Amino acid sequence: MATVIDNDTQSIVVGNGNDRIAIHLKQSATDTVQNQSQSLLLTSILIEIGDIEIQIRRSTKSKNEYRKENILPTSTQSPAIAFHNGDLQKKPATEEKSNANPAYWDYSVVHGPHMWSKIFPHIQCKKFQSPIRIYTDQCEFDSQLARHPFTFKFDENCCQTIENTGRSFQVTGKGSSSITGGPVVDEYQFLQFHMHWGANDLEGAEHVIDGVRLPGELHIVTWNTSKYKTPQAAAASDQFDGLMVFGILVKVVPSDNQEFAKFIDLLSNVTYRSEKININQATIALKNILPSDTQAYYTYKGSLTTPMCYESVCWIVFRENAGLSKRQFDQLRQLKYVCKGDHSTNGNISQNFRPVMPLNGRTVYRSF
Repeated sequence: MATVIDNDTQSIVVGNGNDRIAIHLKQSATDTVQNQSQSLLLTSILIEIGDIEIQIRRSTKSKNEYRKENILPTSTQSPAIAFHNGDLQKKPATEEKSNANPAYWDYSVVHGPHMWSKIFPHIQCKKFQSPIRIYTDQCEFDSQLARHPFTFKFDENCCQTIENTGRSFQVTGKGSSSITGGPVVDEYQFLQFHMHWGANDLEGAEHVIDGVRLPGELHIVTWNTSKYKTPQAAAASDQFDGLMVFGILVKVVPSDNQEFAKFIDLLSNVTYRSEKININQATIALKNILPSDTQAYYTYKGSLTTPMCYESVCWIVFRENAGLSKRQFDQLRQLKYVCKGDHSTNGNISQNFRPVMPLNGRTVYRSF
């Protein structure tokens, strides 16, 4: 058994690999009566048992908010319990779907990741889904990866627009780009990048590395232009060479990330779902978003982490992390999944990540 204390989080880990059980206790300081002293308030507990995750977290809602929703806890001394995928969200009025169209999905309990296989039945047959847990000591070192380093070429028009999709932000463009090398033999082209995050600093990343889940993960999505005519055809191919997605895990750091600030500071212009703006030429340089060491990474065959969850992805998860300040993470959490004018709910996108999926016999390779 190992106990790890990191700032305000204490982790207790028993076993390893698929037999591993981890309990993460997150605390924060809270003022006592008349601010004379501080005590630690247990804010969340995350329990990981194999591929199962259970989270219990203290609700941030006030007593009056519970009264309005007619769900006031029986004891005001007891914290509310919420499941891993967030509070039970009411579907925004602007996105109400009829029963004839069951394809609506989000990250709530009702339409979230645990329900996707019911909303999209074909997912039930899929065995090589993403994200996954990665343990470095269980990965297979592939010396060939170092002999075929990545080459990235992006022009200044790759990032032309930023949009609130209602599930994240998304940056796209029509500039010329080329990505070669690594575990693939074909040429790939930049399609878009987006990000996943959580309601707090204990969760948010989709991939979990060596038992640690960071609060964010940025995905750079590219598609195979050598074999497919369109990005849609590449994604729907269900061939593991259709897409190549680069995952950059993001941690909390003391100061702002100046490169990431170039798009995070634009988010106030796309607060609501479907809002979209143009980006000035050369504002965002993709090469500066990539980690300094792009040759150290994990790679495996997997899927998109959002519906339709096609198994057409060669995943590249960089070893090197990026960093955002707490202020920048808070900016992400101000994005809303509702359209402007919809006041049926506060609508903040606070948890937009999929839980880890079973490895099901796949091999994860590493280049380092």
